Amino acid sequence: MRGAIQHRKGRASPWRARYRAPDGGEISRSFIRKIDAERWLQDELSKLNRGLWIDPSAGQVTFAEWVETWLPGLDVKPKTRAGYESLLRSRIPPVFGAVELRRIAPADVREWVAAMAEEGLSASRIRQARQLLGAALGTAVTDGILGRNPAAGVKVPTDRPRQQRFLDAHQVADLAQSAERREPGAGLVIDVLAWVGLRWGELAALRVSNVDPLRRRITVSEAATEIGGELVFGTPKSHRTRIVVMPSWLSETIGERLSGLGAGDFVCTATRGGPLRASNFRRNVWVPAVAAAGIDPGLRMHDLRHTAASLMISSGASIKAVQRQLGHASAAMTLDLYGHLYDDDLEALADALDERYAAARAAHTRPKSGGEVVLLRQESAETVDA
Repeated sequence: MRGAIQHRKGRASPWRARYRAPDGGEISRSFIRKIDAERWLQDELSKLNRGLWIDPSAGQVTFAEWVETWLPGLDVKPKTRAGYESLLRSRIPPVFGAVELRRIAPADVREWVAAMAEEGLSASRIRQARQLLGAALGTAVTDGILGRNPAAGVKVPTDRPRQQRFLDAHQVADLAQSAERREPGAGLVIDVLAWVGLRWGELAALRVSNVDPLRRRITVSEAATEIGGELVFGTPKSHRTRIVVMPSWLSETIGERLSGLGAGDFVCTATRGGPLRASNFRRNVWVPAVAAAGIDPGLRMHDLRHTAASLMISSGASIKAVQRQLGHASAAMTLDLYGHLYDDDLEALADALDERYAAARAAHTRPKSGGEVVLLRQESAETVDA
């Protein structure tokens, strides 16, 4: 018999349920009531039969010990890893570090989330912390250490996305001129970000060999990330190389800039040479240039990427073209971010449909003998919910 229940007189918990684990060892647990022992044994045997059984001793490892083996195995970018390490230092270990994995319950995770919210931590940071905890525990489930993920399904405060900000072409020109006055070459930085849509890290890592001014092409194959004051170079955010285009006037400007530079040199550099650093550029150029151009001081450098999307869409670019230019993982992602910018196209769509209808109507009329014009067929218009 694989499992059995034994009654032991004189014990505080007299009903003992036991069964044989797959490795031949005995697993047992004591209960005050017989029915509780029966239910537990039935549940454990059911897990064995369905291949869902987890060794109770496997989850005895503490969360801190588990993270030491889990984190090094993650295939993530340096900036992402640095963010994880920050959360693992400040938010998760103080609460769960010394707790065995099997002892972490959904109620504990909910209480932890509520405490961070009461402390005033941003919704975004709370969500990141919960996701990181859930990812670590999820791997423990996959590895057969836990039977369920206690962080799964735990709700966090709503993270309200920051409102997107867009500049028009005239504002971009004013900002570029203002930046150029602050620092030679800074105007080109603004133009590339706003008219091509590169991420800051992609621009900072852009080398001469990746630019083809004659074909108006830029190959985006590298990105720079500033971590702890050090620049780390790696693949772009999507881990994939992409080719983007630029307007002719910008390709001519960049072509002049590349004259005399080597293939491995950076296209845009700091004042004293070397790669651009976001922190220095923001302090020395961006903030004063935005103010001098009379633009909202809340504008971020990343908003130039939103501006690029807006300029492309207003110039007639399709969602697929914008997706490829910006390097989004899918057109759906691009639609989620910028689909509202296509609302202005609805009036043009209605006008175009009017023209198609008029053309179809004219095609179904012909002159009758004597010059009278008759309508051969008139189709009723139906509303289709697409």
